[in-house]
Amino acid sequence: MLKLVLFLQVLTLVIFALFGFFVFQQIEVVSEDLNEALLVIDEVSAILPKLDIALDSINQLQTALESLESLSNVLSLLTDPFSSGDQ
Repeated sequence: MLKLVLFLQVLTLVIFALFGFFVFQQIEVVSEDLNEALLVIDEVSAILPKLDIALDSINQLQTALESLESLSNVLSLLTDPFSSGDQ
């Protein structure tokens, strides 16, 4: 009877040890994934200021292109003053 109790105690300890080992491995996997996610966040946060500068440049370019369009209209009016616009 004592051998059976000892066997069940050892079996219970082995099951707890295996469960603890499994939990530890899963925590390691989650920790590695979290570290990778933090690296990606750092890379994105480093890129964001450059993206803001690029967007500002695009907005300035858009206003420059709009002014070029109005300049083109003025030049076409000056080069062909007798055109009625009908073709």
